[in-house]
Amino acid sequence: METDKESLALTSQLQDATRTLIKLRYGDFQATTPYRIKLDLEFQSTIPDFDSKGKDGTVVIELAPISLIPYSVYNFLEIARTWKNGAFHRNAGHVLQAIARSNVKQSMPFQEYSKEYPHKKYTVGYAGRPSGPEFYISIQNNSGAHGPGSQQQHNPYEADCIIGRVIQGVEDGTVDRIHTMPGKEFLSDKNKWVLIRRMHILVPKGDGSDHDEYVEFSSSPAVLPDV
Repeated sequence: METDKESLALTSQLQDATRTLIKLRYGDFQATTPYRIKLDLEFQSTIPDFDSKGKDGTVVIELAPISLIPYSVYNFLEIARTWKNGAFHRNAGHVLQAIARSNVKQSMPFQEYSKEYPHKKYTVGYAGRPSGPEFYISIQNNSGAHGPGSQQQHNPYEADCIIGRVIQGVEDGTVDRIHTMPGKEFLSDKNKWVLIRRMHILVPKGDGSDHDEYVEFSSSPAVLPDV
């Protein structure tokens, strides 16, 4: 985040306006009830356990509270709503990074971050500085590597923008399975990527008082072009 008083005032105004926009576009739920995004994955035949586990997989991301980082959340909701195609194409020791092709083509307008929501293991953040629209799943605690001051010594406050955390896909081994893509770092062979075929926006049922019951708000088209 910025430290200049004028910049902080402007980003605060943008955050307030974004909270209002989220509620108008995606529903006005309790501030403590996060939105969720479900990713439909397709593992290709190059994955080592393809013969035994097949091509399908699912990851669900719980987005951070909009009280903390509204613009990052709104940006990802828009990515999901207008999703075209994408894939996990980077298999690093600390992150699994994905291409994100949607109507959202610009990076974040500022590095939105909250110390209350650090880059812990299995959180999801935007890649790059400025961040996005590519994103990654942290497969280790990256609070230091991607947190404030991690990549710019002259600005000890700037961090990677964060989005949310994986709540489905860890215990069943899906995230670990992505990490078995053959090769390390950025993979030039598209046949080794894990494809993200669809994204679904999930919102709390009713007024959001039941945090465990979610319904589908929208989903990307069932038939999408290849990456």
